Amino acid sequence: MDALTRRGFLCAGAAIAALSITPAVAATGVKTLANGKTEIDLKANSALNTVGGVVELDLKKYGKIAVVRTSKSSAGFSVFKLACPHAGVIVKQDGSGGWVCKPPGHGSEFALNGALKVGPASSALKPIKFTLKSQSLTIS
Repeated sequence: MDALTRRGFLCAGAAIAALSITPAVAATGVKTLANGKTEIDLKANSALNTVGGVVELDLKKYGKIAVVRTSKSSAGFSVFKLACPHAGVIVKQDGSGGWVCKPPGHGSEFALNGALKVGPASSALKPIKFTLKSQSLTIS
């Protein structure tokens, strides 16, 4: 058997890391409540069982948004608009699990939880208020 080279080790590690990033999926189990709020059934969205899991949905009130599992704690979620605060372009997940404002945007980068990493944007992705129950997340 051949010895593993440093290059081989690094390439294998990069491949494994790329496979571990969970891409965003469309939310299911979503309903609009009588008060106009939106409720997401957490059991119906298995991506949110894992830290780094993301579901996306389009709401009339906010446009495209993301719900992200940011930690294992019971309050470990973030909800934010996917419109770049600099150019208004819808950001997309990048290979590192964060978000990037691709052309026609200007390349701003955001962490998985929407925090600003690299400008020209000068602020994080706009957070959206929500409440959490054991089986659901309700967006205000």
